[in-house]
Amino acid sequence: MKSVYFLAIIGLFSTILGCNNIKSDHPQADLSDANSTNLTTKSIIQYTDSIDKNLSQFSKSTSLVYMLGDLSFYVEKYSQNNQALLLVEHSYNGGTSSSLKKYYFKNDSLILEKDKNELANEEGTVFKDTRTYLRNNTVFKIENKTASTQAALNSLPYIDLPLSKNNKPDQSYLENVNSLNNVVNRNDKFDVVFESITTYPDSRYIILRSKIQNSYSASVLVKERDALIDSLLNDPINFKDQKLNFKWVVKDKEAVYVPVASNTSASGLNK
Repeated sequence: MKSVYFLAIIGLFSTILGCNNIKSDHPQADLSDANSTNLTTKSIIQYTDSIDKNLSQFSKSTSLVYMLGDLSFYVEKYSQNNQALLLVEHSYNGGTSSSLKKYYFKNDSLILEKDKNELANEEGTVFKDTRTYLRNNTVFKIENKTASTQAALNSLPYIDLPLSKNNKPDQSYLENVNSLNNVVNRNDKFDVVFESITTYPDSRYIILRSKIQNSYSASVLVKERDALIDSLLNDPINFKDQKLNFKWVVKDKEAVYVPVASNTSASGLNK
């Protein structure tokens, strides 16, 4: 039941739109083109491979690590010239399931969704890779492969999946990408506010919760104190239900607080 719940929740995300011919190994080479009718599976793979090779050149944003029940996830966004090139979703469901989804864009339009799933059950672990290709707001090819080990999966070729078995409507891809961007931008149900700060001797966490009841929460590990952390510890009631403005990094599936300089005042609220 957990695995079904996990797969349902992580289906937050995907998109649809369109793109162009790839003429260069660098992903920026064709971003100005407007047509998307000439995309092929080969040109899409060439283009997305070039994005992977040039990740260090792009601007990167990372979301908080959100939680809902046993599920936790975070999203990374890579952009150039204010255009999204890649969204990466990391999802975990306790120790039973994990998913890594990559969404590649051209001209702000989704052209490829790569989904790597690892699902543990009573019979062992199942590894599954799926690639979904999009053109002109429409899925035109789906391929996947499944194996009992990662090594075996890597050695297998992809097999075409009949489009008739794709039960996701085209509109859902755009809706899913909107959800991904909300995760990164802390919007809508991912707009979390201060709930409390723990004071355990061996670890300290900022606890954040969505303004929407029974929705997402997030925790941020605090390793070093600064003016904002001191204020939260000394007067947490004053910050209750307020949106905090701070920086973090994600390490080992956990958001870690980045302290500001010691002489910075504790103005940690978004006004």
